[in-house]
Amino acid sequence: MDLLERYNALLRTTEDGTITLLNRVLDQSFNRLVRRTRIHMRAGYADPAQRNLALLQDFRQLIPAYRPDRIDAYDRLLRNLAADASARGLDVAAQLSPRERIDVSIPLEATAAAAAQARGFLKKHGDKFALDSAEVVSRGILEGRPTDSVVRDMRLRLGIVKSRAETIVRTESIRAYAEASNQYYSAQGIEFVSVYVAADERACPVCSSRAGLIYKRGSIKVPFHPRCRCFLSPWDSALASIDIDYAKAPSRHREEVKRYVPHPLSDQLQRSVFEAQAPVPVQ
Repeated sequence: MDLLERYNALLRTTEDGTITLLNRVLDQSFNRLVRRTRIHMRAGYADPAQRNLALLQDFRQLIPAYRPDRIDAYDRLLRNLAADASARGLDVAAQLSPRERIDVSIPLEATAAAAAQARGFLKKHGDKFALDSAEVVSRGILEGRPTDSVVRDMRLRLGIVKSRAETIVRTESIRAYAEASNQYYSAQGIEFVSVYVAADERACPVCSSRAGLIYKRGSIKVPFHPRCRCFLSPWDSALASIDIDYAKAPSRHREEVKRYVPHPLSDQLQRSVFEAQAPVPVQ
């Protein structure tokens, strides 16, 4: 649907901006760590274990531990992302609903919780960066490598964190968008949803297996996987019983998606891939 694609484009624009700003914060933090690294490499630690502990403590500051009493740059960026995605989710749900529009809002606590979850995912990759970088510096000191060579290796690991951060931003944006839409459907009393899959090169075998299927609302959630761009649109069985064109829309969408993914995964294979019981569509 053109409407969903327009909203998808708006989401991606916000995501792109968030990723750019997030990378800037990571670069600033990394530059501070580089200065600390140069100090550690010049320092003559009598105890290598003490040096390694000091390195690890410093490098964990790439993405500091989440503190609910303090909002830093990471929190602000992720909260803004969740708030924007949630607002768009409510708006698109209202436009897609066949029923009269109602006012629904997302509590600030929900936005903060979504941001905290994204922050937690990001922190895991920051901790991995800390462990790997501390090992790189320790090995570099033992091998007598130039500091610039060690920093280059650390920068490669920063690139991995940035890649993971992009995945988190795009995935959590869709999650907040979908959760807000689901809350609107709930308030509207909508019982069923239809799976919309991007009918282009973004379609994947996992998602295309569900394209156009109708599910009981609440039995299925998106995103189905990291970077998923799927959406759950409202489905009105009463309207389908009197509007043939509306009733055929899910099957048309399924055929459209098949042009891009002619061999979708079976439900059984999906379950083996994700190690979860797939919900059963109602039609």
